[in-house]
Amino acid sequence: MIANVSQLDDSRIRLCIARAAAAQPTVQQVSQHQEERRKFILPDGVELEFDYAPAKDGSGRPPLLFVHGSFHAAWCYREHFLPYFAAAGYDSYAVSLRGQGESQRLPGMKASSLAQHVADLSSIVAALPRPAVLIGHSFGGLVAQRYVTGAADASGPAQLPQLAGLALLCAAPATGNSSLVMRVARKSPVMAVKMTWSMITKSFVRNAAACRELFFSEDLPPAELKKYQALLSDNASPVPVIDVSKMKEEVPLPLPPKDHPPAFVLGGDKDLIVDVQALKESAEVYSVQPVILENAAHDIMLDTRWQEAADALSHWLSTL
Repeated sequence: MIANVSQLDDSRIRLCIARAAAAQPTVQQVSQHQEERRKFILPDGVELEFDYAPAKDGSGRPPLLFVHGSFHAAWCYREHFLPYFAAAGYDSYAVSLRGQGESQRLPGMKASSLAQHVADLSSIVAALPRPAVLIGHSFGGLVAQRYVTGAADASGPAQLPQLAGLALLCAAPATGNSSLVMRVARKSPVMAVKMTWSMITKSFVRNAAACRELFFSEDLPPAELKKYQALLSDNASPVPVIDVSKMKEEVPLPLPPKDHPPAFVLGGDKDLIVDVQALKESAEVYSVQPVILENAAHDIMLDTRWQEAADALSHWLSTL
């Protein structure tokens, strides 16, 4: 039932004992779809959580590799995006970055640098049968941009496997998040304090109002908010996704090379974490027009308007 397994590097990818059915889809075409829970074994032996939803029609479209941001893991794409894009004909993968979600956490493991995450992603991209579209959300979008600039940055990996495209979803810009924090502080010092406190203490896993305020729209049904809050709590990692002290040495990122892969930038106008100005900054770097969804919040792959986001991403993918 699994497509293209023989084409993958099975020395690094192995099937977990249990097979998990995909989350209840809202798109009828994927009602019979199943996904595989896997582990990807990195060159240093660390195992990453690695979900795979095979393309329904095996059309030869580029594979999609989804990367999450802070406080999230592969589960945030398992809910909607993996079944949606598998039904659209894309082999779809979601990874939990080093130390996150159900990825292996070794004793004493600390937050990784952008360069370390890029090295990990390069191993995955190299194991896929064709150049992939790298799709990053929030800080995962910053990692994805660091991947694209890697070959142009002498401090990063010298050679990286080729990408078919780069998609940034509510992604931190190449300058990092400091300017975002400052803009929030200028607009509302109270909101800036609330956001900072919620992220530092992870109060959003206990306080539904804080969870909604940070990640979701006001019209997300309470039952869905409760479900996602539980998933955030269940997958919470004591290891931050990015070492902020090292990130200060890595950002602003250098400009991408002139032959960078085709790029796509999408976000929401109600996102409190990555604002519209940041989206426009990212779009300008790649000389594209950003897609900004109305009344959409930060967790755009889970929120009320997730299908609008998926449709917009799908339309762009069809142009590759």
